[in-house]
Amino acid sequence: MNALHSLQTLAVSIRSVRKVYGDPHTGPVALKSIDLDIRDNEFFTLLGPSGCGKTTLLRMIAGFEFPTEGEILLYGENIADRPPFERPVNTVFQHYALFPHMTIAENLAFGLESHPMGKVLGKPQMAERVREMLALVQMERFANRKPAQLSGGQQQRVALARALAPHPKVLLLDEPLSALDLKLRQAMREELKTIQARTGITFIFVTHDQEEALTMSDRIAVLSEGEVQQVGRPEDIYERPRNRFVADFIGETNFIEGTVTRVENGLAWFAGPAGHPLPAQPCIDVKSGARVALSVRPERLHLVPATTESALPCRIEAQIYLGTDLQYQVSLSDGSRLTVRTPNCVDQSKRFAVGSQAGLLFDQGSASVLHD
Repeated sequence: MNALHSLQTLAVSIRSVRKVYGDPHTGPVALKSIDLDIRDNEFFTLLGPSGCGKTTLLRMIAGFEFPTEGEILLYGENIADRPPFERPVNTVFQHYALFPHMTIAENLAFGLESHPMGKVLGKPQMAERVREMLALVQMERFANRKPAQLSGGQQQRVALARALAPHPKVLLLDEPLSALDLKLRQAMREELKTIQARTGITFIFVTHDQEEALTMSDRIAVLSEGEVQQVGRPEDIYERPRNRFVADFIGETNFIEGTVTRVENGLAWFAGPAGHPLPAQPCIDVKSGARVALSVRPERLHLVPATTESALPCRIEAQIYLGTDLQYQVSLSDGSRLTVRTPNCVDQSKRFAVGSQAGLLFDQGSASVLHD
């Protein structure tokens, strides 16, 4: 498929979707007028904490829930009131729901037989389709095993193959990696991304795991309390969080109060802790003199010798060993505390001892203005 066409075609459009349980006027609100566009052949992630509405939204795309208000368009066609079996989508659940008495090949074949596609496929074509899907997830040699004879990661692959077998236009994945251990979860992230690229199917992935979202997604929608807080590429979400919730939920950050000292050519300069000037950031919606909240990631701060010119004086309050990194807690002259993360090094003489004085430098453009 032409890349430009893929970017311009919308697979799923959510239009003013609202979900209220019970009475539409007084019942609990799960989603508050959601608007989202998900592109064709995109790995799109719905990210947020428990109770934010991400799974509810996924279930409405699947047809297991219906919106109180609004439209759900699949390639331009409103499917909001259609039952699941009339939607060209399929779902991979957190618990894989494989039939324990069937072999892996039989599980896939049964999924096809239960789908409208199975009515037009003969037995030879269905068997070939099962082989193709098992090959896609590298499970051909396990075709005659039962689910109980497979590991969690292998069962996850089978569930994925079963969901992909009917050629859905959109594949929905509801936290499918959460039951796996860390190493296997990391390996499956890479496999899922590879399979999505090879099939060209739009993936909509639900997770509360920020690392999963950042490493796998083309774009991410961050949800909180039934509302979309920000939509963007992983680097946009992480480097330029829109508000305090997004900055705090995605990784670690330092919240700093700053005053805009000047705005020139779309660049804003700030007076940060103890009046220290913070580097410019592209910003067109703040004015000189405004008091703003800023987010600065720990890895955008750098500890240097206390005598370094232009560095902000600080005191090392704590040092935490994280394997690949060292994390420091530092205090400033105005009493504020910041977290600094630096790559670990073999030479321990280059580490800063707890109780010592140091200087603090900020990366150029590291401060993000928060819109709340």
